[in-house]
Amino acid sequence: MIEETLRKLSEMKLFAMADKLREFKQNNQSGQLDSTEQLAFMVDAEYDRRKNNRIKRLLRNAKIKLTMACVEDLDYSPARNLKKDALTDLLLCNYIEHHHNVLISGATGTGKTYIACALANLACRHGYTALYYRASKFIEFMESEKAIGNYLKTLEKFAKVKLLVLDDIGPDVMNKQQRNIFLDIVEERYLLTSTIITSQLPLDQWYGVFDEPTIADAVCDRLFHNAYKILLKGDSMRKTDTKSV
Repeated sequence: MIEETLRKLSEMKLFAMADKLREFKQNNQSGQLDSTEQLAFMVDAEYDRRKNNRIKRLLRNAKIKLTMACVEDLDYSPARNLKKDALTDLLLCNYIEHHHNVLISGATGTGKTYIACALANLACRHGYTALYYRASKFIEFMESEKAIGNYLKTLEKFAKVKLLVLDDIGPDVMNKQQRNIFLDIVEERYLLTSTIITSQLPLDQWYGVFDEPTIADAVCDRLFHNAYKILLKGDSMRKTDTKSV
């Protein structure tokens, strides 16, 4: 009977449940647990398998630049102006639930990309869809999609991603098409999803990247509304021989 049950579980792709039942049989544990306890262990095993597979799939699809970046390794030394107690909502992913953005600014090497990637990895581990793009590559990709007539479809796809990371906007000024693309993605995601944006420029200089007051106001007002702002300071982390970033 057990062999038939194992076959059916495998046929239904309940592989972890089948493995757990096989484990019970091999270790002769069936008599030590009642049927309810056995079922509970089997369900837990299947749940964990599916959850882990989903996380792996989310991480793979997110294309995060720094795959090993994790929030546990963040450096909260005073010189960096990065305070753990101020990041509570970020470390719990509450900002994603509330559709708030995260804006990270700081000089080259201060760890902007690492923090953005660590938050994206964390989001995937919490079950959220995420996607990483270098800002310039994102604009280039959307320009190519516009050229072949896929722009609106692709824009809709990006709008649904729970956490979009656009790494390193500026300092180059965007042309008309580029700033319209940026406005479109910000508008589509506004109050519906979360976006992390990093830049070497101080936040008050982001307006200049768009080089057109009306669009600059529209983009920045939506990005800055209810956003978490991380203003990194200190020397380049690349000069230090440390795991934490």
